[in-house]
Amino acid sequence: MDTADHHTDRHAHDTPGSGVGVTVLATLAVIVALWWGRSFMIPFTAGLMLSLLVLPLTAVFTRWLHSRIAATLLTLMVVMTVLGLAASAFGDQLGRVAGRVPDMISLVAQQVSDTEPGADSVLQRARVAFRELDRAADRLAGAGTRPLIQTARAKAAAARQAEIAASNAAASTPPVSISQTATVVLRESAVSGSSALLKLASDLTIIFFIAFFVLAGGQPLADRVLGLWGERPGLKLRAEHAALECMRQIRIYSVVLLVTNSVVGLIIWVVFSVVGLPDAGGWAVTAAVLHVVPYLGMALLTGLGAAETFLALGSVGAALGMAAFIVLMSTLIGTVVTAWLQGRAAQMNSAAVFIGVVFWGALWGVWGLLLGPALVVLLKVVAQHTRPGQRLAHLMQG
Repeated sequence: MDTADHHTDRHAHDTPGSGVGVTVLATLAVIVALWWGRSFMIPFTAGLMLSLLVLPLTAVFTRWLHSRIAATLLTLMVVMTVLGLAASAFGDQLGRVAGRVPDMISLVAQQVSDTEPGADSVLQRARVAFRELDRAADRLAGAGTRPLIQTARAKAAAARQAEIAASNAAASTPPVSISQTATVVLRESAVSGSSALLKLASDLTIIFFIAFFVLAGGQPLADRVLGLWGERPGLKLRAEHAALECMRQIRIYSVVLLVTNSVVGLIIWVVFSVVGLPDAGGWAVTAAVLHVVPYLGMALLTGLGAAETFLALGSVGAALGMAAFIVLMSTLIGTVVTAWLQGRAAQMNSAAVFIGVVFWGALWGVWGLLLGPALVVLLKVVAQHTRPGQRLAHLMQG
């Protein structure tokens, strides 16, 4: 009897540990699957989120047009028009900045050529220090270690002769200039950029097709999806509540993104106007577009804004000051304010939102940074409406 009780107790103690192990392995398997299948999961997730976002607009168009297909087409045309206008504004601004790059290079070259080489520069002092170190090493060489030093010197002399021979061979070939190196870099960048644009166009095409079929399916498709949860009324009701809450959170996230992007664009417009930089309005639109992608977009804006300031004012200090301001502003608004607003709207703590964005960014790259905040909120909503996820939802609660 005691032996049976002992086995029962041991089994009871082993069960929680095995449950935790299974949960960890399942989580790792899901993460690996999300990373391995990202070429499909990214457009699929983005298409579903887009359909949830524009579903109310599709419903309005359906009442007007009395056709679900026509309403879906009109909705997606509106979305593509808005994205096209934003991309056009950003592309024009980026083209104007690219057109000023030669002027920036000329200004840098002029400032470098005007700089007088100081006699007491860091490079000169470093050379003197190395010469003194060599002389000190020679003085420390004693008579007992002289054969070893001579052997080392012989090896060094052979190595120097080999270097001289190599330099003589390299001298026969024409040196590669900075302009030639820059040309190669630009050519490689153009090839990689073209492939990235083709991949983006392919992803957007799949996203819009997924959104079209989901929206065209309408209520019958939603009923069939909810029917997958079984015939139990309580389970199906929780699934319906979770779906409605997901749609609400997607819209809240879109409003938060619109507000923060507008604030970023307004601040950039005011600051660039005060500083006296050209085309402050174009830079405002560019900042609002780039802020859609957390962190990476603001990093690009920082570099472009510093370059524009350097070209307009001709001061490295002013360019560094503008870069510091953009970094501070983007950190305050893009990280703190956005995470706080979204955390308050979704009743989540800001740390969970930030960690989730970093996780999805590491998993899916730029698309992960773009979709990450909404995915974190949707994960919390799903966890709230499932019994196994209650602990995770409580952990993410604000």
